[in-house]
Amino acid sequence: MTRHFEPGIPLRSLRLCVRGLDDFMRDSFKVMHDELHTVKVRISPGWARWVGEKIWHESQKITKLPDGSLEMTFRVAGLDEIKRWVLSLGPEAQVLEPARLKQMVRADLQKSLGQYSGNRVYYEISETQAIRRMS
Repeated sequence: MTRHFEPGIPLRSLRLCVRGLDDFMRDSFKVMHDELHTVKVRISPGWARWVGEKIWHESQKITKLPDGSLEMTFRVAGLDEIKRWVLSLGPEAQVLEPARLKQMVRADLQKSLGQYSGNRVYYEISETQAIRRMS
């Protein structure tokens, strides 16, 4: 006896769902989806080639500057994922805008420095600021 699989969702509907998801996630840097932001990041001359060779996001625009550095512009939904990307590049990346992302990166870097200062440092990160408590 042969059984035929009959899906509950017609294939056409499934394609429409996937296209809808693609549209919804288009502006996400990775998987998170939030408010849209224009982000500008400067990449050092030493890393410009490596970073500039890859498509990090479909909205990226790259401008090569006279000193060999790159200015990358993205239109992304949410700042948390692109913050992690910037932090992964260490001193080779500098956030130019928005100010909120600069503040988020600064707070994470201060937390990291605190781990090596000889003091235990705890942070409570809100959307706009880090509150430092020394123990």
